[in-house]
Order: sequence, then C-alpha cells, then structure tokens
Amino acid sequence: MPGPVFLQGGGVSLRPVEEADYDFFQHNATHPDVRPGFGGGRPASADDVAGRVEEMQDDDEAETFLVRAEGPTGDDPADETDDSPTRVGEVFLFDLSDGRGSVELGYWIAPAHQGNGYATAAAALAVDYCFAERRLHKVNARVLAFNDGSRAVLEQLGFEREGCRRDDFYVAGEYVDADLYGIVADEWDGLDAADSARGA
Repeated sequence: MPGPVFLQGGGVSLRPVEEADYDFFQHNATHPDVRPGFGGGRPASADDVAGRVEEMQDDDEAETFLVRAEGPTGDDPADETDDSPTRVGEVFLFDLSDGRGSVELGYWIAPAHQGNGYATAAAALAVDYCFAERRLHKVNARVLAFNDGSRAVLEQLGFEREGCRRDDFYVAGEYVDADLYGIVADEWDGLDAADSARGA
C-alpha cells in the first residue's frame, strides 16, 4: 500500500521513498536512458539502492521523494486500480546548508514516462517546498552538457545558468562539462507560475 502523499500538484505527487519502491529505483535509475545524466556509474544492486535511500533519509542535509503520476498510466504492476498513481521517478535534495540557506536539486524520470512533464512538475513542487516550507534562500542544480531535457526543466522553472564546470564528469568515454544553475527565493513565482510555464 503506498505511503502518504507529502506534496501534490501539477499532475504528480511526492511521497517518502519506501522499501517497496526499491525495485523500481534499481530498474530505472541505472537505465541507459537515465544513468548518463548523473555521470554514469556502476550497476546498482538492491542493497545499493536501499543503502543510498536510507542514507539520504538519515541525513539532515538530504531528502528524497518518489514521484508518482496522478491518474491512469496503466503500466505499474504495483498499482491496485487503473486510476491509482503510478511510480514515474525520483526528486531529491542534497547538500542542504542552513548556514548558506541553499540546497541542490536532482531528479530523474523512468524512460517509459519521459516526455510527459513529470520532471518539471516534480521539480516545481520540490522548489516550492524549499522556499515556502524550508525557508531556504537558494536552490542550485547542475546539468551535464548533453542533457537538454534536464536543462529545459530548469529553464522553464526560472533557473538561471550561473556558470560551467569544465570536464567535470566522465561519461561514455569522454569528459563532459556540467552547467551550473540556480534560483533564489525572490525569483520564484510559485506553483501557479510554474504551472503556466509548463502549459498545465
């Protein structure tokens, strides 16, 4: 049975990650259509996924949420009814610094659900949570040079490109740049503006 919804809007909900979600994470977060966006990496075992999630849940400087699509998508065997929410990805926060009032944002969407606006909706919920509830001043993000989809998500939400870390990750046999993005609280127009920006 899915756990309680923590944040909801824009056609998605965010809830704490549970043990029942680990198989979904293992299957999708290391998929060839997802993994390069985080700089590659080794295959993840079930224990690796459990360790990462539990470490983030125990860390005062990190949070992770399962992203679920509201309404029917029809391909999540864990769903009990055709109109129950479907697992589509993850959004997470890390390197939270109370002293600087900042945090870094990350997200991924399973290949079967990409192109439906879920990343933008989930990121918008997370950013709004950071500013409205956590009272942070700035949300940072980084995008590898080839990841146009992730870049579009950030720019739709009002993030500004602030710089570049050259040859920062080694992916598929070559070094690639990481573009640095950020948004501060007084630049955030809220969820209504984010909905308008993504055509909701």
